[in-house]
Amino acid sequence: MPTTWLTSDLHLFHKNIIVYCGRMHDNEYDMNAAIIAAWNAVVDDSDKVILVGDLSAGVMGRYEELRSLVRTLKGHKILVRGNHDHQTDMWYKSAGFELVTDWLLLDDVLCVHKPATSYNTDVIKLVEQITPRLIIHGHIHDDRPDIPGHFNVAWDRHKKLLKLSDVDTHPR
Repeated sequence: MPTTWLTSDLHLFHKNIIVYCGRMHDNEYDMNAAIIAAWNAVVDDSDKVILVGDLSAGVMGRYEELRSLVRTLKGHKILVRGNHDHQTDMWYKSAGFELVTDWLLLDDVLCVHKPATSYNTDVIKLVEQITPRLIIHGHIHDDRPDIPGHFNVAWDRHKKLLKLSDVDTHPR
């Protein structure tokens, strides 16, 4: 049976994220290779992977390289756009994403890049409309405590992909 996986904030090609978040890599190419290896070690071709924003940052003209990297990632990929996902939907689809969206509702679980906090009024309005049981997000890279009713899947917090079944049963 296929598994649904979650992650966010990979920031592929973003050499400054190595310093900002204490990623243990010599450069962005080593970081990219480690993330791809970690992804492909757990994801099967039939699995679904929901990337809850920020595939990359600091690409600086290396979009063909990025497209090639994304094509090597296993699974049926969905991108919930983050604040660094600036390419067109068609570009992401050409790289292998089957769906590109601003948010995704899985039964009563909302996947959206930023949490529903006072400075994210668009997310608060969305939450008021659909009243999800749980909000899965990224955007916050550090290890501050989860916001009640939220679960942060950011790469820098977990250093791996997470199973939706584990996140959805996580105590809140």
